[in-house]
Amino acid sequence: MSCSTLIGVTASGGAYAVRWLHWGGDPAQVLPQLRRIWQHTFDRRTLATGEALLRHDWLTLDYPRHPARGNGQRPVPGVGVTAGLQDGIRRGRVDDPIDGYLEWMYLIDVATDTVVVYEATCHGRWLRHSRHLLDPDSGGHLLDPDADGQVLGCGGYRTHGHRWHTVRLWLPDARTGLDTEICLAPHLSTTTVLRFTDATAHAITAATAPTTLQAGRPAPWLRPVGPQFDLVVPDSCGERPYRLRRDADGLLLLDVPAPGWSWQLRPAQVTRR
Repeated sequence: MSCSTLIGVTASGGAYAVRWLHWGGDPAQVLPQLRRIWQHTFDRRTLATGEALLRHDWLTLDYPRHPARGNGQRPVPGVGVTAGLQDGIRRGRVDDPIDGYLEWMYLIDVATDTVVVYEATCHGRWLRHSRHLLDPDSGGHLLDPDADGQVLGCGGYRTHGHRWHTVRLWLPDARTGLDTEICLAPHLSTTTVLRFTDATAHAITAATAPTTLQAGRPAPWLRPVGPQFDLVVPDSCGERPYRLRRDADGLLLLDVPAPGWSWQLRPAQVTRR
């Protein structure tokens, strides 16, 4: 199955130049292909590798496992198979909104012989995933000096004001608040981004589960689905569930609007009398 991917090179100030890769994928799939091209086809010449990738949109870099099949597709020995349709080089900045449905972006940094990997977030932004050395003999992974600047899950960076703040989540008629964290920085949408533990999720589930007396109520609620949780939002078409994802710390992320909710967020030190 194809995985919408961009591949190209970095430029100054967060700019990039990329091409489309149809049969892309996650780093476990794409990084070995890039290292093979860099090491064996271009004799570890990073600039030549980047220039070659920018000459075409690509069907696949897994050559010759997926040979060309006509329709404008053409094999490039040692690199891959070109796509039948060529849209040209795409240029942008890593902080620009994502145009279209994309999942991964791989940018070769010629100055450091590395590959910077970005992952698309649900907010339509690029989130820096990792940086890897092209040299396979190095073990392949480079400790990223910017890693501490990244706020996993919310899609932002500390350098842009993103960080987690501890708050208390108060539900209707609750006698105590629930431990929660919130990112106060602005996001692409106006959604407030929260994260919390499974214990908090179970408490929300117990407090918000609808009863027969509340049938048809407009307020959203949380329900467990095995080890996962769905935010259920009633609308004119019935129930619209949204599966909460987890961040790298294993905490649940609530990053979609919940219209009509009666939950309140208060500073952690505030208590209700």
